[in-house]
Amino acid sequence: MTKKLLLLILLSSLSYMTVQAIERKVFQQKVKPVGFDNNSYLMFYYNANKIYTIKGVQIFENLMIDDLKISPSKTSIATLQHNTFGIPFLLLYNLINDHSEIDYTGNNEMAKKLPTAVAYSANARQLTVSSIDRQIVFYDPLTIKPLKTYTSKIIPSKLVFSDNNYFLCAAKQDTLEIWNLDKDVIRTTLKAEASVRDMCFCDNSGKLLVLTSNSRLHVYDTKTFGLQYSISDLGQAVSCAPDLTGKYAAVVVNDKMISIVNILDPTERHIITDEAGGITTSRMIYHESKKKNYVLYNNSNAIVFNEVEGMKPYYHKMMTSELNERLNQWTRRLPNETMELYQLRVNDSTRIEQAKVIGQEIATRMATGLLELSEVAIGDYNLATNSLALKINSMPEIFISVPENEVHSFNKSNRLKFHNAKYILTSEDKFELVYAEVFNQNNGKTYVFDNTKQSSLSQLIMDTDFVPLEIIQKSYMEETALVNIKEDIFNLAKQEKMLSDKTQIAVKTGVENAVDAEGKKIINYNVDFTYEVEEAFSARDDFKPGRYHTEESNAAMIMLKIMTQAFEKDFAKYVTPGKQVKIKVKGTADASPIKRTLSYDGKYGEYNGEPVFMDSELNSLTLTKKDGITTNEQLAFARALGVQNYIEKKISAFNDMKRDYEYHIEVSKEKGSKYRRISVQYTFVNAF
Repeated sequence: MTKKLLLLILLSSLSYMTVQAIERKVFQQKVKPVGFDNNSYLMFYYNANKIYTIKGVQIFENLMIDDLKISPSKTSIATLQHNTFGIPFLLLYNLINDHSEIDYTGNNEMAKKLPTAVAYSANARQLTVSSIDRQIVFYDPLTIKPLKTYTSKIIPSKLVFSDNNYFLCAAKQDTLEIWNLDKDVIRTTLKAEASVRDMCFCDNSGKLLVLTSNSRLHVYDTKTFGLQYSISDLGQAVSCAPDLTGKYAAVVVNDKMISIVNILDPTERHIITDEAGGITTSRMIYHESKKKNYVLYNNSNAIVFNEVEGMKPYYHKMMTSELNERLNQWTRRLPNETMELYQLRVNDSTRIEQAKVIGQEIATRMATGLLELSEVAIGDYNLATNSLALKINSMPEIFISVPENEVHSFNKSNRLKFHNAKYILTSEDKFELVYAEVFNQNNGKTYVFDNTKQSSLSQLIMDTDFVPLEIIQKSYMEETALVNIKEDIFNLAKQEKMLSDKTQIAVKTGVENAVDAEGKKIINYNVDFTYEVEEAFSARDDFKPGRYHTEESNAAMIMLKIMTQAFEKDFAKYVTPGKQVKIKVKGTADASPIKRTLSYDGKYGEYNGEPVFMDSELNSLTLTKKDGITTNEQLAFARALGVQNYIEKKISAFNDMKRDYEYHIEVSKEKGSKYRRISVQYTFVNAF
């Protein structure tokens, strides 16, 4: 990251400490923010022919600006502009170089084509521009070289990528084209019931949201792109944007109001009003340390961060993660468990029942205290079934069996006490009571409500999201084989004095359900390699301070040797030509300051604004021979690049696969050699 980029980020960001101190923060501006774009806390806005930071500092000036997009890796700003004759242009502002230069995409070719819309892919590796000749051109955002071209059936006025990089949605008036980015074909064409004002993907909930001019938000399932339902009463329907979880969307209803809509339960809405007016855009930001949601928006004279109270977590996602983890652990064969006993304990039938039990446990824990905070009212009594309704404002009503001669004792709801409550989670992400012992203080009797046989979300997950049992068991057997490979190589390394017994290398396999860009269910296969070295032995077994060459770490080299042998033997069947493998490489560094520039020999290539993940957020790093290594982030990046270099040169079988590398950079807040590590995770897409 260059000094200029760092300065621009500081000038255009709401600082972390500032956010911690606010419920609402207003950044007054001297000019009206007509429109803006943001990447988490980084944002820029525009007015007329100028671009400003959130602090009101002008940074760029050129033609009249119509739209602005920030690269997810914070390396550039793409703008659609027009000249005095109304002719549109695409201008790119480079945030990396030390000069505020402007690049015309494709040596002015895009200026000739008259661009109509622009978008960055979520991984920041593609810049897409549509033009009046119906061409959609994909560029490398750093080199401005064209990568591929689509020919659309419409002249797109809006473009948006899905976060998983499966789809590009292009829209014009009431027509939406969904492009399959894997096969480079139109997946489907959707016809909206009115002109499209805005659209966005909610990958975490598998939905496409389309906001139309008739005050409606339409929710599509991205597996089939069938319309699930529409949400009404959204005023002028100006713009929409999802929250991090995909459960909510912020919709600008008019220039003074934003509605935060629960797209799973549209009856839940949180309204933000601003009498200053002038709102055109809103975005959702989640503050990780405070566990709070904020809406970012512009008004006629300010940029505003406003806390949104009352938004609920996406319980379905939370449950799915824990349920999968616990069920997979339950599926493992126990020590000394015979195969006969294992097959009796673990089969498709028992796994379904176990999923119900675990799902109910998780839901009950999540809903702790919900009943105590709810209002309970006594409802109608059914003489035919002797059932008394109890109405609970936070969930569906329940029915308990009460003899007719005892009904009169249910005269006050506050005389009822609930014990041993159990819950399930519905597909609407709501809790539902399935068991409770209702104690009536008036007559001293307990009445049991028992609906535990009801299908819960855990059953829904079993039907749609769970991996077949035989594949999970296959994964466990292969993990055993991988452990054996590790032990053989690791023990030999100790005998040859390459490693001490203070180094621990871990290997792990796992499977996960997924859906491809055609909406078909697939199963991905993960293979992980990590290691740990005790502090006192790190300098001997692992990287010394300031070192990044892979061969300078015995622990790293032995881990990579295990990896090589695994993919040459037992796991070679997954290294299939033409198939996709995602390779997540993690490089770490400690907090020891770099007091002088470390030399970088260029062995692993030179990188200018390379997209990397830092603290789980997409960012960028530059690493060149000329400038060397001046930050711990660059040092950790160099270590990660060493792993990629090893894979490309030593495991030639991967050369025929579609390889997607993803770099994760971590710098510890602590000093010490134990924080200098590398690790690798392979995800073989559609492995089975």
